Amino acid sequence: MQKIAFMIGDPAGIGPEITVRCIQEYKDRGDVALVLVGDRPSFDRALDICDIKMDVQDVSEDQIADSNADLMFFNVPVIGGESIPFGEVSEKAGACVYSSLKSILKMIDDKLVDGFVFAPFNKEAMKKGGCPFPSELDMFKDHFNRPDITGEINYMDPMWTVRVSSHVAVKDIPEFVKKDRIFDSIIFLDGEMKRFGIDSRRIAVAALNPHAGEKGMFGTEEGDEIEPAVKAAQDAGVNASGPFPADTIFLKVKNGEYDAIVSMYHDQGQIATKLLGFDKGVTIHGGMPIAITTCAHGTAFDIAGTGKARPTALIEALKVVLRSLSN
Repeated sequence: MQKIAFMIGDPAGIGPEITVRCIQEYKDRGDVALVLVGDRPSFDRALDICDIKMDVQDVSEDQIADSNADLMFFNVPVIGGESIPFGEVSEKAGACVYSSLKSILKMIDDKLVDGFVFAPFNKEAMKKGGCPFPSELDMFKDHFNRPDITGEINYMDPMWTVRVSSHVAVKDIPEFVKKDRIFDSIIFLDGEMKRFGIDSRRIAVAALNPHAGEKGMFGTEEGDEIEPAVKAAQDAGVNASGPFPADTIFLKVKNGEYDAIVSMYHDQGQIATKLLGFDKGVTIHGGMPIAITTCAHGTAFDIAGTGKARPTALIEALKVVLRSLSN
């Protein structure tokens, strides 16, 4: 039986609630078990909030491999066993999430799980809880020795996107728009789409400047860096085109001309994808030993504990990992 690690997220946010609803609403997992990881009392609190009953087997790490249970729970308790209040950045919640991530990385190393999905958590809380990394991606890159990975992949069925630069100041973006980095991003996206069983991989590459630079009138990055990177990717056998003006490139995917986009910076891609479907977006941490996904939204502290949060994006994240297991 294949197994997916499923971290329930920040106890102060909507993570436990949407985890419960995800499991309740999407049951088409076949012969794949879920190993839930996090604070068990926070999970039980979410069951009560959502008025859902669930048969979950508590397990230690030593019991995961031999368990035949469809649903397991590996408890990573909040320090002191305290109940975490909703809607607040909490050091103890952050420490619980950080410990949960470390536990799951060990499970991956020990080949106890075949995929990994996680509900949202708060990076500020993680930092307060002792995490030395600015994000989970940095943590994964360090653990799996993948410093070459430039950023995560965003997926919203059927569109795939990746960006050349990520969490950097806008004034610094041109420093990252370089041929080698763009080429690596194109190759990375094509490889990950293939890994997840996507046969049609027509990749459109965005320009950096307005109107794709108008042949150097509004910037030279298109001719100096982006076009050579696209040509190199084509020579490597990738179906890549561009650069295309950023204000129309997403229409090309929406209209079915392309399947994926390489954007040059964070908001160039994120604004468009979230407008097209905020509640369906999935973040994929590609290049890792197993598929790792999460929903593209955050902890929604403002509605945590109300039972109003919907699991749509988390269900999509689970579907992506399940797809990877069948390829």
